[in-house]
Amino acid sequence: MKTLKRILGYFKPYLPYLLLGVLFSFIMALCTIYPAWIMSRVINDVLMNRDLAMLHIIAVSLVIVMGIKGLTNFLQGYIMTWVAQSILKEIRSSCFSHLQRLSLSYYEKELTGQIMTRITSDVLVMQNLLASATGIIGDFIAFFGFLGYIFYLHWKLAIISVVIIPFIGALINKFSRKMKRIGIRMQSRIGDISTVLQEFITGVKVVKSFTLEPFISKRFEKANEENFSENMKGARINTATSPIIEFINTVGLSLIFWYGGYEVIHGRLNPGQLISFLTALVGLFTPIKNLSKLSNVISQSVGAGERVFEILDSDIDIVESKDAQELVSCSGKVEFEGVSFSYNHLEKVLIDIRLKVEPGEVIALVGPSGAGKTTFVNLISRFYEVQAGAIKIDGKDIRNLTLSSLRKQIGLVPQETLLFSGTIEENIRLGRLEASHEEIISAAKYANANDFISAMPNGYQTILGERGVNLSGGQRQRIALARAFLKNPPILILDEATSSLDSESENLIKEALSALMKNRTTFIIAHRFSTVVNAHKIIVMQNGEIVEWGTHPKLLAEKGVYANLYSAQFMEKQAS
Repeated sequence: MKTLKRILGYFKPYLPYLLLGVLFSFIMALCTIYPAWIMSRVINDVLMNRDLAMLHIIAVSLVIVMGIKGLTNFLQGYIMTWVAQSILKEIRSSCFSHLQRLSLSYYEKELTGQIMTRITSDVLVMQNLLASATGIIGDFIAFFGFLGYIFYLHWKLAIISVVIIPFIGALINKFSRKMKRIGIRMQSRIGDISTVLQEFITGVKVVKSFTLEPFISKRFEKANEENFSENMKGARINTATSPIIEFINTVGLSLIFWYGGYEVIHGRLNPGQLISFLTALVGLFTPIKNLSKLSNVISQSVGAGERVFEILDSDIDIVESKDAQELVSCSGKVEFEGVSFSYNHLEKVLIDIRLKVEPGEVIALVGPSGAGKTTFVNLISRFYEVQAGAIKIDGKDIRNLTLSSLRKQIGLVPQETLLFSGTIEENIRLGRLEASHEEIISAAKYANANDFISAMPNGYQTILGERGVNLSGGQRQRIALARAFLKNPPILILDEATSSLDSESENLIKEALSALMKNRTTFIIAHRFSTVVNAHKIIVMQNGEIVEWGTHPKLLAEKGVYANLYSAQFMEKQAS
């Protein structure tokens, strides 16, 4: 009920439209009851008494009433679809906005396919409930209208009819509970399929190179089979609901017809009243049948709603303070004051990090995998929250700065460049959205990217394939550098920016990086020691701690961890 109330709570801003929908539903219900009410006149006045005037009145009135019913049905359906779509748009926007505010830790725990399914498929399931909200109200109006009318006609027959309803209610309740549980599992299985698809599409090169097609196919078929199984369970309940209720209706109608015929034979009920009663009773069971189907819709929608609200209820780890300040101008001074951090609050990833970086200094972070280098730079952008100590930029604790102003001062060039769908120009412009075409060309020239872009048939307007598959690794990396030049940040983070590139691309990128790092505070994560020998400070990390720091010659002279790592890489290079 809590989830259902929350879903229905979205109707509050649309209350006038909802009331209008209820009004149209009320009119539709009256129009639905009218044929049953007029049936007594058809039998007694037209067929038995041969009243020609009444025949004309009934024929014309039926056309008018059914015309009104059709018009109100259209208006009610259109209004409620508009309301439902508006609410779905709001829910999707809220989910996407909330996802943008969640920290990286959320995405490390959740599967991409499951997140996508919740915003697409699960929200669509909720649509069934939202779109049929006033339909439910209309069915209730029709139900009580028919119920009142049959009691008015013959209370004894009506009581027999009412006895059947609790049996139907009990069945509906039983089916609804099962359908809710199955509905949640159905949506989860769709998420599993999306996850396998997403992993296959993004990693298709790895799949093909390692001939993993049979393995991936097996995973997909398993997810597909489980989805099929859950859907068939749901189908069994959905398809069984109506026939079972219809059978109970038929048994009840037969009993009522027998007793009603008995009353007519003994003169306590006229034929017109009996036919009118039976017509109304058929009309009464129609909203019951509709409500029985809607109960399954409600159950599935509540299950889908719970999955959607899990996103909206996810805790936001990185929260701006109420009095957060804008970081307008930044010199690039960065300080780590006793910073500690862990992902699971058990095993420390960073331990008491203390470091002062002056504006314009180049800081290289080296060390074995798992030493904490990436976590170190991620904390500067406040992708995660420090758990002890503080990080300061220009003497200001980054927790007291607005996230947007902080991140505007930091440029990131990652190892894997992410390119979005669109043109090359649009991808470079992501560095600064308000940049002019001339500024984009200038940034591309600094990044040594202008020549290969200009050589393309459509130049800067060339449409990129998904994730830039129609570009080489070096070309993608130079577009990332062009973004950084365009952003022109005082603080720069380079995460393995030259790894996995051919020598020609690496030289071009190194040349661009030298220009980019000029007069900027730069943090470099690198496994290739050739890229860090000229750094002002080399920070050697091991098991989350800074174990050594200094210049390249100083660290080599100390013959410690850095010297051993450098020698090992030098020997490896000679051997190859």
